[in-house]
Amino acid sequence: MLRRFPGFLLILLALGQTACHSARLLPSADSPIAWVASSNQTERLARYAPIFARETPDDPHDYIGTVAARRTNGRPELFVDPSHPTLYAEEVPFETEVGSYTNLIYRIHFSRIPLPHLTAGKNVGLLVIITLNEHDEPVLLTTAHTCGCYFAVIPTTYLPADHRPLDWSVADQDIFGETLPGLLRYPTEFDASLRPVVFLRDGENRIAGVHLESRDETAERYTVMPTSILPLDALEAVPYGARAVSFFEIGGPRKGYVKGAFKPLERLLMSWWALDLHVGHDKIYTDRPDAGVTFYTSLKIWNRKASDLARFAECLRFWGWRI
Repeated sequence: MLRRFPGFLLILLALGQTACHSARLLPSADSPIAWVASSNQTERLARYAPIFARETPDDPHDYIGTVAARRTNGRPELFVDPSHPTLYAEEVPFETEVGSYTNLIYRIHFSRIPLPHLTAGKNVGLLVIITLNEHDEPVLLTTAHTCGCYFAVIPTTYLPADHRPLDWSVADQDIFGETLPGLLRYPTEFDASLRPVVFLRDGENRIAGVHLESRDETAERYTVMPTSILPLDALEAVPYGARAVSFFEIGGPRKGYVKGAFKPLERLLMSWWALDLHVGHDKIYTDRPDAGVTFYTSLKIWNRKASDLARFAECLRFWGWRI
């Protein structure tokens, strides 16, 4: 998986290890917090939703929020409200030569990542995709920031071993300084009470770990934040007075990018050799031909179309997966 970024990017990432804190708008956490899809939502998206957890989320930018719009200087300003958490989600069935699958796509957003982290910026997000086989068993957990960086794929024990890349190890995998499992081990018979817990690094939203546990175990270990689920396309129709506005630019050179999601350090340090002025900017996740952006997971310009995560099956084949 090291084809994702040039090795010397690890040096740049070291610039982002010291966190800053903004004025506190939310109370300090007395215990670790977990965001769990509301239990009264019984559809498949809620039943399989990952749990997001943090150790000490004591600043507003550490809280999963809801995208909202407000009037600023006579115009709508899109922002992420940390006082109410939302999972934006969608089901997408697809078929390959190997079988029939369904992607459960979950997208979350935060108000910002503070300087001096490399990925500092506003309205930042994460994407988690759970791939189900035709028996509704999860076979893959795929994740990336909504700029396409820190892309990772974790197979489960329901994915046949010969569907993994040829050189795949079930030992831990290193994702640019964070350690994720090489395999999620489910019981032989699927247990619907088990959920993947995605553990987030305070301050910078890096995924620092993934493991399985039941909702009951989560309730014992964490302060639970009930989290709403909205359709993924709700991001393109954010309420603003009597009308709706998109979270994404709808025209011009920034079409498809999240409004307000400028990444100053990534532009300064990476755009010139990545040959992308908008490198690191959060963007829409869709395979629509008019999207305006490519959700690439390889910085090499000649690999961008092949590594487009929105073209999910093609992207995984590019990285050596055989589903």
